[in-house]
Amino acid sequence: MKNFLRYGFFIIIISSSMILSQDKFPEWAKGIVWYQIFPERFADGDTKNDSSLVDKIKLEARRDIPGWHVSKWTSNWFEIPSWAKDFGGSYRRGLSLRRYGGDLQGIIDHLDYLKSLGVGAIYINPIFDAVSLHKYDGSTYHHIDVNFGPDPEGDKKLIASEIPDDPKTWKWTSADKLFLLLIQEVHMRGMKIIIDGVFNHTGTQFWAFKDIVKNEENSKYKNWYEIKSFGNKNNENGKLDYKGWSGVRSLPIFNRTEDNLYPEVADYIFNATKRWMEPDGNPADGVDGWRLDVANEIPLGFWKKWSAFVKSINPQAIIIGELWQLSPQYVTGDGPFDALMNYNFAFAVNNFFVAQKKKVSAEDFIDELRKIDQTYPKKNLLILQNLVDSHDTERISSMIANPDRAYDRDANPSNPNYNPGKPSAKDYDMQKLILAFQMTYRGAPMIYYGDEVGMWGADDPDDRKPMVWDNLKYDNEVITPESGYKKGFGSYKVEQNKNLLDYYKKLIEIRNGSDALKQGDQAFIYVDNSKNTFAFRRTYKNETIIAVFNLGKNYSKFELPVEGQMDSYTELISGNTSSLINMGKDMRQLVVQLAPNSVKIYKLGE
Repeated sequence: MKNFLRYGFFIIIISSSMILSQDKFPEWAKGIVWYQIFPERFADGDTKNDSSLVDKIKLEARRDIPGWHVSKWTSNWFEIPSWAKDFGGSYRRGLSLRRYGGDLQGIIDHLDYLKSLGVGAIYINPIFDAVSLHKYDGSTYHHIDVNFGPDPEGDKKLIASEIPDDPKTWKWTSADKLFLLLIQEVHMRGMKIIIDGVFNHTGTQFWAFKDIVKNEENSKYKNWYEIKSFGNKNNENGKLDYKGWSGVRSLPIFNRTEDNLYPEVADYIFNATKRWMEPDGNPADGVDGWRLDVANEIPLGFWKKWSAFVKSINPQAIIIGELWQLSPQYVTGDGPFDALMNYNFAFAVNNFFVAQKKKVSAEDFIDELRKIDQTYPKKNLLILQNLVDSHDTERISSMIANPDRAYDRDANPSNPNYNPGKPSAKDYDMQKLILAFQMTYRGAPMIYYGDEVGMWGADDPDDRKPMVWDNLKYDNEVITPESGYKKGFGSYKVEQNKNLLDYYKKLIEIRNGSDALKQGDQAFIYVDNSKNTFAFRRTYKNETIIAVFNLGKNYSKFELPVEGQMDSYTELISGNTSSLINMGKDMRQLVVQLAPNSVKIYKLGE
């Protein structure tokens, strides 16, 4: 409690005068390329830590699972493991109990791959110790999941020797130390790394909640959660009753005041935050920021205090909220966040690039994007995470293969028309067009792991398949009626789509090589609804980039006026160079010729 009061006093001093100053803004994030990693499914770099996973499976299933074993990384996703046969006929039964062994060593081993792809920053889904595969049910905030490190059993003993609400007793486990090594390796490659902060709720194995289950009204942590009733005569069920996130009992939510989290909960979160931001007293050795889960469900007052504390540790740390709607109160004025996961960008892309029968006009698409522009300050627009898919949605390729649905809707077996099979070459061509738009538009584009090699999948859990690596040979993905789907039956080869991967590398290289694309001004300069064609210009200092897109069925040709003394241009994807038409004085003209469903990116030169 004393620490929280100290932090709170410090916040009052800095929040009004410093938090929004220029030195508190993460300049490094302008236009950077993000890569999202779901750690349990990215790479298994240390198979020796897999065996102890059975302990967490017992906790999650609340019983023994005879014959349970770690699933083969390269196995058919729709195959029902032998130990899951008694869960029913569908492959989805027992799916949450599968583990593939992804860990921190696997991420470290593939950092050079990410660097070669052109990634500048990594966002990792939750890595704190938890029972589930997704880790949004944390058992603690001050330790990395023991199964992500090299010594799960030894780490458990270390953790058991601590007093969890007393930071002076906290120790560094082998998993914690490996995470600090990961941060170091990321920084050595000139990249940044942020982690998921899940501060609204925990899992039932969280140390404070376990104490409540054991001691109920006598627990010193009884006020940490929204307890409806304890297991006594006043409770008609005779059991502990509490509020869970979205009604899910496995995710009890923290207690809160009108505009803050319960003080002792906030105190613990502040201490855990400091641990990962400056593990040795030096913020250069800590994480570079946070992505905040279900940010709108936590009181805004808490976020303002917490973000000021974060900035007091590292002024250049980035704070990104998970908010699916336009949310100016979180970013503008005295808002606590630097940026958001820009789902409104994804909505617009779905409505124009993905939709077919329900496709909006080019003008309506541009209007959707302008609403975002009008909501946030200009500099913050440069760091919004422009994503198309994530761990919470179907994959981009499957989205394209199943058009004309509302974003993040009906991508599961309950939709009889949904096809979970491998997307077509035409679908991947559209994915390239979307990528080109992501990489040329204002903001910070984010890639969900595996999209770059053509991974496909419906909504959770099918969007969380093991990463497809080039050095592994995968079983075919075989979809049968037992999958629960009504379409997509067949056998599909699983391998990296090298052509798509090369295109990702090319487009990211174009972006990384252009200050105009990373942090330049944005202006739409041409639109033709009849041909689904549009163009926009990005400018920064003396650099000008023009991107043109034709999503229509017909060939498109038009002229764009260009001001200035520039005489030539380079088409960056093909590398071709040509001359602008001289219109006299300081006017030039760019003649654009576009095939159906194509893009061209011009860099203007003198």
